[in-house]
Amino acid sequence: MAEEIISKQMTLLPEYQEKFLKDLLANIYQVDPVTNEVTGIASKSPLFGDPVLDASGNQMYVAADGTYTSDASQAQVDQYGTPVLAVEGGVAAPDVIRFTQAQQDALQMAADQTGAYQPFVDRAEEVMEQGITTLQDTTGAYDPQSYKDYYDPFVEQVIDTTLDEIQREGDIQRMSERAQQVQAGAFGGSRGAIAEQELQRNVADQKARTAAQLRSAAYTGAQTQAQSAFENQMKRGQQAGQLFQDLGTGIGALGEATQALGQKDVNALFNIGSLEQSQLQSEYDVQRAAQLEEAYEPFARFSYMRDILSGVPSSGTSLAASATPQASPLANVLGGASAQMSAQGGQPLLGGLGGIR
Repeated sequence: MAEEIISKQMTLLPEYQEKFLKDLLANIYQVDPVTNEVTGIASKSPLFGDPVLDASGNQMYVAADGTYTSDASQAQVDQYGTPVLAVEGGVAAPDVIRFTQAQQDALQMAADQTGAYQPFVDRAEEVMEQGITTLQDTTGAYDPQSYKDYYDPFVEQVIDTTLDEIQREGDIQRMSERAQQVQAGAFGGSRGAIAEQELQRNVADQKARTAAQLRSAAYTGAQTQAQSAFENQMKRGQQAGQLFQDLGTGIGALGEATQALGQKDVNALFNIGSLEQSQLQSEYDVQRAAQLEEAYEPFARFSYMRDILSGVPSSGTSLAASATPQASPLANVLGGASAQMSAQGGQPLLGGLGGIR
């Protein structure tokens, strides 16, 4: 039957090193065998501090001046409006600084700026509609009867006065011709009557021509004035319509500029708030990093003390076991006989161990 040899080896620390490690571990984690109380720096998480309680065991808060108070209404509040609890030690939870007041004002301003251009656009539309109406009024046709508004009302008086003057001159000429006839002894004859008729006809023709010329000149002048006035009115209307159009465009552009300037103010205010937010975030992160460093400083110190024993197993004792199987004595006997018969030219015994019965 095969034999199994088991070898065991134990490595022990020197006494002073073992005592050093036991004292070190006792400060890190230790359970009282009687009370089962767990003590040591590793008995609780260094991230959580010890709450500060008042004489009645109630949680206290951090006051505005940094002292402790039991009145939550007098306590400092965080960025969420929650009273700050009084805690000794511990590490603040990771957090992100919320929007500052400047950023909130910028966001509110941006919301208020939305549609700020609309009153300008509405007013611009009204002005442009007024301009369109004015332009439409300039597309009317010229009224030929409008000359009456410019016809001189004293034309007929002038005509009557002129005709009277022509008649007076005719009468004067008739009297002159009668005087000549008297001197010639032909007054009252047929020749005198013919001469007076011819004179009267000439006077009548002159009156008719003069009256026609005066009326024609008055009508032509009135038509010219009416046409000129109509054209001037149309031109002024077109100019006014174009002015309304330009004014409406300017009002619309003013609304757009107002909106753009408001957005610039929003961006400037939000950027100022972003700087403030970044600064507050940096301050918070630095304070938290300092708290982390302070919380884990004891562990770093004990780790340093442990490293003094570099190369020494942290368990202090090691135990190793190994087993080495031994060859069967019968196999050795059969193996030797087989080798001897082979040397003498014979055959192995039944193929070695496989032939044993």
